[in-house]
Amino acid sequence: MAMAERRSFARKKRRFLVEFNLQGSSCTGFTYDVSPSGIFVRSLRLPKPGSFLTANLHLAMGKRIAVRGRVIRSFRVPAELARVVPSGFSMALSDTPEDYFQFFATL
Repeated sequence: MAMAERRSFARKKRRFLVEFNLQGSSCTGFTYDVSPSGIFVRSLRLPKPGSFLTANLHLAMGKRIAVRGRVIRSFRVPAELARVVPSGFSMALSDTPEDYFQFFATL
């Protein structure tokens, strides 16, 4: 039996560079999908669920948007599944700047 969909908003698959700091180290990843309330980031470095994170999204024409949120889940898939299932973390956004909503509306 399939699980019920609990997302409030549809996600859009888009790939943007994401920079974030984790335990004092600068890390990068790429968005896998985005929504008005959250993002999923594919990354080798995974923050702990429950932690708060500030991430910089690199958009077209050199524009950047800083978003902040709580890490909801974080997981790494086995190497043999890496092409099928993305490793990474999902982030529920909070105190989201208006620039993010304007950007999302253009997708």
